[in-house]
Amino acid sequence: MIAFFIAIVSASLIMLAAHYRNSYLKEIRYNRLLNNLNSGIEYTLANKDAMEGKQTLDLFGDELDSLELDKKDWGIFDLAILKSFVKQDTLKRAFLIGNLTDSTAIYLSDEDRPLSISGHTRITGNVELPKSGIRQSYAEGKPYDGGKELIFGGKTSNSTRMLKPLNEKLLERLKAVFANQAQKLPVLQQNELRVSFLDSTQKFKLPQIANLADVNLEGNIILISDSLVTISATAQLNGIQIYAPLIKVEQGFKGSCQLFAVDSILVADNVEFKYPSVLGVMRTKRSVVQPQIVLGDHVNFDGIIFSHENERTALQTLIGLGKDTRVQGEIYSTGLLRVEKGSKINGKVSCNRFLMKTPLTLYENFLIDVAFNSKARSRYYLSSKLFKEQRPNRILKWLN
Repeated sequence: MIAFFIAIVSASLIMLAAHYRNSYLKEIRYNRLLNNLNSGIEYTLANKDAMEGKQTLDLFGDELDSLELDKKDWGIFDLAILKSFVKQDTLKRAFLIGNLTDSTAIYLSDEDRPLSISGHTRITGNVELPKSGIRQSYAEGKPYDGGKELIFGGKTSNSTRMLKPLNEKLLERLKAVFANQAQKLPVLQQNELRVSFLDSTQKFKLPQIANLADVNLEGNIILISDSLVTISATAQLNGIQIYAPLIKVEQGFKGSCQLFAVDSILVADNVEFKYPSVLGVMRTKRSVVQPQIVLGDHVNFDGIIFSHENERTALQTLIGLGKDTRVQGEIYSTGLLRVEKGSKINGKVSCNRFLMKTPLTLYENFLIDVAFNSKARSRYYLSSKLFKEQRPNRILKWLN
């Protein structure tokens, strides 16, 4: 009996030692994979254009530590998917890549006319303006009330005739999605769908004059339509992309997504887009006379809004902000930016010309009771490679 109990205790000790040894070795393998994964993240962020598509690296040349990197476009951002593996053990991570940006508040193309400000207008940050400069004006029954200071906390320099160019390769890839709408894609049938970014992208075609209501769509999903798409307040969209000629967002919607159109994007009142959302309109041969993005009153938007056309036309693209609408991020218009009283932009604005809309008049290159403040933008904000500025890459958002 004594020998039996001794054998049981000895076997238990041996099994316990083996268990702790396996746990210890497992922790070592996990930490090794985690270190390799962090090395891959640093490698991906350091290489801006050198890495496109999928590749496999042998980190130390001993054929023991391997890293698989996959980098592709996700709208106007880079999507990186990393897999670190040693034999059968694997760790995976996915994240969006953004770029650091500057402290410019306004870039206004030089059309040989000054920028006039009136009322309680405040511009904070660096500005690039026409050579004719900026001046105080009397409009809507009120003068400028900011005293002698016209620009707060920033420097003024001269702009050029043209806006700083966008990333043409990225724009062409976005436009190609519209050109390939005839491809045979399954029609979206599910009301609720969540696709991990570690899996393959799920593309769906929307039916004619689609109404996205009572749906919950999240993750690695692209929706394409060849007609009007309406996004209802009951729709829950998180991280997906939508391509359509015309997109309407109904009052009360809250979500985070990237919307791209060739005609217009119309956003109703009291809508909230969470970071990092994108609204983009690109003029193509299929576009209407004046492609535009119009945000209603009391809209909160965190992200990037842009419009683009290859050549300046008589009716330039238009981005319009409603009364008391707030944008935190960047606005880039290869045409006109229309604002109303109470419009507030925490970030950067680039456009050819301002339009100031009041109940009675439409002013050109006037700003009345609006605020542009690049320093009020979140310090964690990251921009996009769309703007071609060679600035360091950072992790914009971790994905599942």
